[in-house]
Amino acid sequence: MLLRDASFVVVDVETTGLSAANNRITEIALVRLAPPPAERSGVGGGWEVVESFQSLINPEQYIPPFITRHTGITNAMVYGKPKFCDVVPEIQRFLTNSPSYEAERNRRGLGGGPVLAGHNVKFDHGFLTESFIRVGQRFQPAHDTLCTCRLARRLLPQLRSKSLASVQAHFGIRNSRQHRALGDAEATAKILAHFIELAQEMEIETLEDFLRLQFAKPNYAQRKTKRELSLREKVRLFPDRPGVYTMFHADGTALYVGKAKNLRERVASYFAHSHTDGTKLTQLMRIAKDIIYEETGSELSALLLESRKIKELHPRFNSMERRYKPQSFLRLDVQNDFPELTFIREPAPDGAEYFGPFKSRDAAEALMEILDRAFKLRKCGEKFRIGADVKPCIYYEMHRCDAPCALLQSKEEYRKEVTRLQEFLAAGDEGILAHAERLMREAADRLDFEEAEFFKRRLFELRRVLGSGERPSASFSSNDFVILNPLLFKEGRIVGDAGGGHEECEVYFVRFGQLMKQMVLGAGHLAIAEQWFARQLRLYYGPTSAIPPTAGKPEIDEMRILSKWVEESRKKGSQIIYIEQNWELSTEKLVGSLQEILKTTNGETTANEVHA
Repeated sequence: MLLRDASFVVVDVETTGLSAANNRITEIALVRLAPPPAERSGVGGGWEVVESFQSLINPEQYIPPFITRHTGITNAMVYGKPKFCDVVPEIQRFLTNSPSYEAERNRRGLGGGPVLAGHNVKFDHGFLTESFIRVGQRFQPAHDTLCTCRLARRLLPQLRSKSLASVQAHFGIRNSRQHRALGDAEATAKILAHFIELAQEMEIETLEDFLRLQFAKPNYAQRKTKRELSLREKVRLFPDRPGVYTMFHADGTALYVGKAKNLRERVASYFAHSHTDGTKLTQLMRIAKDIIYEETGSELSALLLESRKIKELHPRFNSMERRYKPQSFLRLDVQNDFPELTFIREPAPDGAEYFGPFKSRDAAEALMEILDRAFKLRKCGEKFRIGADVKPCIYYEMHRCDAPCALLQSKEEYRKEVTRLQEFLAAGDEGILAHAERLMREAADRLDFEEAEFFKRRLFELRRVLGSGERPSASFSSNDFVILNPLLFKEGRIVGDAGGGHEECEVYFVRFGQLMKQMVLGAGHLAIAEQWFARQLRLYYGPTSAIPPTAGKPEIDEMRILSKWVEESRKKGSQIIYIEQNWELSTEKLVGSLQEILKTTNGETTANEVHA
């Protein structure tokens, strides 16, 4: 099974002691980590928590004081709570997938249950096994278990402690409920998502190889060759900064291109375990003769540069799925008096508005079907003509078009419907989903259950698509915004959305959906921020830059990467400031947002969208 098609359930239990045979569970939490949809292949996360379960459990035995001091769970808290036998059905549901989740996996042709994972999962697995035996049942997950503590030893060799708290701090993951089942399970799930991304970057593509990785022997047990020692020495001089690295064969051909938030740490991980199995990683490390790097200044720039270099160099060990893939757009021909919404593969500088890109046609169709029902735009293509003698088509009879062709709708009325559609597509994920859900409820209130069922199915599809980062964004031909991304540091390294000391701010200028410029600003820039922002806005959003650039395959691919990164960074605290026609008014908003970010020292800046 491919790693991207697998599913994981992270478990954490709190207990009355350390012995599975003699002690009992006092609290259990299960967290489902969802895989990215099949349409979104390749490197780049997409894994996220989609479902969780937590319950205190009456252990039917005394909780010692030292356990209470460690977990905060008292005997009074578990009194009257469910016994283990009462939560067995919920545990079994998680381990065999929920009905809706199982239906989705069957639709994609995927079988088998999820992998049970945990930090020191042997402890949790042991308690679950004994607890099931006591209630006369057998505990048997569908796959081998996965231990994130073992993975940390292989993938984070530079980390002295591999405890849950240490790995959390390394990735900048906050856990306000340490030593409680749900808090620890959610933190472990986030760690696992990072490890999956690292494994995919190392071209580990199958679930079997990923499970084997936790048992890989440390590389220090092997004899080092001169080639490997030379590469290790070179990697020690790599910076602790974001960038892109390229591995080369002795003949000078590129073998592999990867990106990293921390170049030295990332590339050093390739030497952390033995290369004695038959994986692509083993083959790569056996023949890699040289490694070079390019600093990029930011993670986003590293993602974009990595994509360009893979397309340019065609490295042998990079997955073919990371090459160009067909994209889909929705095109609104606003130059027409009566615009029509259609599919298209590649945009053109023709004055139309393009919404996307979508990784697959299925993703675009899910949205298109809702738009056809919700907005009464014509669907007659080139056959469209206006006249009193024109007979309205079947869409008029179905109340899905108001027949401007037959003079039953004026140009002004039609344009109002077009404006509604544009506002809908610019509403973002939550706005689109809320609108689709409202349409479903309105149909149900009218007792039109067939229509309600249609919207229910399309809403499920949209949630899956939007949850994977395939956001149907605002028109990229007018998709102009500035990203302010807080940089938080702890002991000299970027920790993302975790608390830290000194702060800086990455500023990205996006014009027509493409990255135009990036820069890191600190407190020392605040005095000149107003003049600096005004100059940048004039340069990138002024009248001289009003013509959208040509969007070929490289540009479309970068739009997709940028769109996904923006959505993820917004969740972590980035501010997105949209630039409208009167771009001069945006300066004040940008300066205010920069001041807010640089004054924040605890990493708790909330995600925000400001329409300047």
